[in-house]
Amino acid sequence: MSSTVATLGFRPHTYWTPAAVVAGPASAPRLLHRRRIVFAAGKERMAFHQAADVGPDGAEALIEAVRTATLANARREIAALLADLERDGVTVDTAVIPESRPRLPDTVAEIIRVHALMHAAEGVFYRDVVAAACRDLGLEVIRTIERDLSETAAMVLDLAPATLAARLAGLATGPPWGEDYRMAALAAWLGLGGRGKERTIDLTILERVSNSSDPPRKRG
Repeated sequence: MSSTVATLGFRPHTYWTPAAVVAGPASAPRLLHRRRIVFAAGKERMAFHQAADVGPDGAEALIEAVRTATLANARREIAALLADLERDGVTVDTAVIPESRPRLPDTVAEIIRVHALMHAAEGVFYRDVVAAACRDLGLEVIRTIERDLSETAAMVLDLAPATLAARLAGLATGPPWGEDYRMAALAAWLGLGGRGKERTIDLTILERVSNSSDPPRKRG
């Protein structure tokens, strides 16, 4: 029995992410699976707010402890998803995780002085956790700017924005299909655009992160 090759898309938040599995070809995408993945609970949530509560002396260690815990959680939950898909004859080789790129200070101590910076840093932190978990599981990881996701997908998939929106809306029937899941599915569909001979993703548009054992990027 041949395996279906698919792409996995996410839209991480500070403790959970929707996951959407899309198979190609990119010209005729099929939504195969949707799942809610929770990777942080209790004090693993809102890491920089927790760091602010313990103060500058303990902040860095707390951030690293949360990074370790949430990375293990995300890796476990995503591995379970991949195993379920394998049993159904679906192999995932690529994950697409939208990101933001706010300007952040170099240290945790500076970040926790400003409430808005704590929120921005948490957005980066938890997205990077999901990306690192996927890398650890042997997936190729693609990062793209979330606010430009629809525009980038239209460019890569060579579709008019209205056509893209209509086809995305029609990928699923029934819940869950709110904005989070639609954006995760769009991220996965975008990843299909660079597969095989169909279309090469312009690397000035997207950042590919090759498989490696390198730790996730630290923002602070």
